[in-house]
Amino acid sequence: MIANLNLEELKALLKDFHLLTGIRIAVFDEEYEELVAWPDQHCAFCARMHKDPACRKKCEASNRRSFEHCRRTSELIVYHCHAGLVEAAAPLIENGLFIGYVMFGQITDLKSDQELETVLRKAFRDNGLEPEEPFSACLHIEKKTREQILASAKILEACTFYVLLRHLMSARRQNFARNLESYLSEHLQEDLSVEQIARDFGISRSRLYASCDKYLGCGLAHYIRKLRMEKARTLLKDTDQTVSRIAALCGFSDYNYFCRIFKKENGLSAKKYRALYAGQPRSFPSSTHSTSRSCT
Repeated sequence: MIANLNLEELKALLKDFHLLTGIRIAVFDEEYEELVAWPDQHCAFCARMHKDPACRKKCEASNRRSFEHCRRTSELIVYHCHAGLVEAAAPLIENGLFIGYVMFGQITDLKSDQELETVLRKAFRDNGLEPEEPFSACLHIEKKTREQILASAKILEACTFYVLLRHLMSARRQNFARNLESYLSEHLQEDLSVEQIARDFGISRSRLYASCDKYLGCGLAHYIRKLRMEKARTLLKDTDQTVSRIAALCGFSDYNYFCRIFKKENGLSAKKYRALYAGQPRSFPSSTHSTSRSCT
């Protein structure tokens, strides 16, 4: 389900987290597969560990244990991985379901390069590995105090709430737009009123107006006219109905008004539009031109 999130937008959030903290952060799906991370690459030490199949399995097992803890407790966990570095993981929970995990890591709570080098050399030695770059490259790991790590963990939790809030808002936007379009499409021929639409949706007029502005980015009247123009173009291209009949089917009781609006929105009259585009699959791009009192 987390695949429904906007990964590019999510990556921008991870980039901001890294810019603020200097810590690599990643999002995993419910199957523990990494979906997006920033930076894209691991640090030199972890890249070397991941290159070895046996070590990579240990890293994945460490991740899995942290995610399983998150699933059991529904809480964030801060811990040391199998190689001695500090990591943190938090669950992404939507409507009581686990949809993924957010993790940061590849940092240390050690105070000096000497202490860090001892830990990293031991990890290499325990796994029968040698660094492929000068060892100094492996020491380029963010050093954080315990207080900084906990503060970063709090920011991580805030990130999870942000991700879910944006996901929820996106879902609400899609549901509202889909439901409103479906309702209006069934009633375009009618003399639609704000009062009737609001009543059928079970909300107030002000809530309806606010929802259109919030989720559609335009006013209700503009959206209705957009749908009516789309239907008019489709009927002109795909049917042999008269223009006056099409005007009525699209909710325009005044034929001349329909002609003026159609030409304003499409740049040519309804009859010329039909002559030019009838039988063609593509739609005509809308634009604003001067008004006209005739459909000829």
